[in-house]
Amino acid sequence: MLTFSPDRAGLPQPTEKPWLLLLLTFVWLWPGILGHDPWKPDEPFVHAVVAHMLGSGDWLTPTVNGQPYLDAPPLYYWVAAAFARVFSPWLLPLHDAARLATPLFMAIGLTFAGMAGRELIGRRHGRSVVLILIGCLGLLATGHQMTPAVAGFAGFSIAFYALALSPRAPGLAGALLAAALVVTFLSTSLLEVALLAMTALMLPAFSAWRNKGYALTLALALALALPASALWPWLFAQAEPGAFAQWWHGKALGPLNGFGRVGFFHEFGYYPKLVIWYTWPAWPLAAWTLYRSRRFDEPVLQLPLLCFAVTLILLTLSDRQHATYALPLLLPMATLAAVELDTLKRGAAAFLNWFGLMTFGFFGLLIWAGWAAMNFGWPAKLAERAAYFSPYYQPQVSWPAVAAALGATAVWLWAVTRRHLRGRQAVTNWAAGITLFWGLALTLWLPWLDAAKSYRPVVERMTAALPAEARAACIATEENNRLARLSWRYYGGLELTPFARGAEPPCDWRLAIRSRRQALAEPGWQVVWQGGRPRDKDERYVLLGRLPR
Repeated sequence: MLTFSPDRAGLPQPTEKPWLLLLLTFVWLWPGILGHDPWKPDEPFVHAVVAHMLGSGDWLTPTVNGQPYLDAPPLYYWVAAAFARVFSPWLLPLHDAARLATPLFMAIGLTFAGMAGRELIGRRHGRSVVLILIGCLGLLATGHQMTPAVAGFAGFSIAFYALALSPRAPGLAGALLAAALVVTFLSTSLLEVALLAMTALMLPAFSAWRNKGYALTLALALALALPASALWPWLFAQAEPGAFAQWWHGKALGPLNGFGRVGFFHEFGYYPKLVIWYTWPAWPLAAWTLYRSRRFDEPVLQLPLLCFAVTLILLTLSDRQHATYALPLLLPMATLAAVELDTLKRGAAAFLNWFGLMTFGFFGLLIWAGWAAMNFGWPAKLAERAAYFSPYYQPQVSWPAVAAALGATAVWLWAVTRRHLRGRQAVTNWAAGITLFWGLALTLWLPWLDAAKSYRPVVERMTAALPAEARAACIATEENNRLARLSWRYYGGLELTPFARGAEPPCDWRLAIRSRRQALAEPGWQVVWQGGRPRDKDERYVLLGRLPR
């Protein structure tokens, strides 16, 4: 085991219990998974792919509206469709059942992250890595969405553990690294695979990985990963050669095609600036580790530093600019943060605890006040803002959810008021605070958020306003209005007829999308209905009827 053993004489032994970590992590996994419709940006399309797989039996080509949907390979869709087949519709709606894939992949990712921390740092430190990870702001939203990115995070975590394990058990590490490469490739693109490959190939620069055992790890990983990864692309190319070429050059190779081109880079410094909030509170703790240990000849620093540097450089040189792509930065940062966590000064631990108490205490009070306002009308000013941002919401109170929220709030208050805090307890309290915040928001506010973010109220209002003669007739929309076609089919049972932009609509009724700056009417058409999600400035749906000629 590549353990790191700095001088910890006189430090108190950790008192946090494993069951506390397991319970906190389990609670963290679930808020926002069940009980709401598919939300933008990814969930409507993932849901559509899953519905097509179940309805058509074609699990080879991700498809939306009859066209290949090539944003990601199909691993996450396969798992989501398997959950949907087991649990829908008898127990859960299709979208909720499919979303169960997210906590599964997140649980896998967090488990291997903890194992990597234990392998690199030592006993009881794996749980510190997990606590720091679930406390990171960047993992909060993505880690609860129906998106293939969470499968990529799981693959990255498996690979990180395999690289940490390779000096001690090269054969097992090779098998795990192969599995990680397959999971990553079937969930993301070759850019993420390149992150892992470059890290693995550069590790022999350090003596712990410069041996025959590590060569065996790499050879075994390559021998197992290549045929397993090639199976789906080969079948895809045989079945849909045109779609395969589009995916290969546009998505799989897309991030790697442009290196060296003038103007290829996105906004300079995007990812270094993103790290400041995205990896909070890991990066200050990682800085403390680097300041205190300064032992860069130790594997516990070499692997996460190399992994972080390679990932940050490749992302900066890529054409991608979105927070989701920064998920691989979290694990090496959290590992570095855990190395010297037990030596953190009492004042720094107290400050982190105080900052968490103030931050999550404020947002917790806000969530409770907002819940009272949206359901009971008090405070009046807050009730007005709640109605402004989610006008479709109808007051509803789930007393079991309220009881659970009250219990969670009480437990958190007990945790943050403990005295004699050290680093580990402060991190635990921070993770508990962010879990409380997310849990309160996605239980007490979930119906209110769903009414604002879902397309269901929009579709229901349009179908209610449809003239009788339009119900039996076709309704057209431009073929690039993919989200409208999905939403109107799922929520209203209406199959919108697509047509090319600029062509004559084939129906006497037409659903158009306008921004709030555009006029609603068109020559030869009359406005029958208009609506949209509240406060959405870029999407205004307009039902137009053709005027008699």
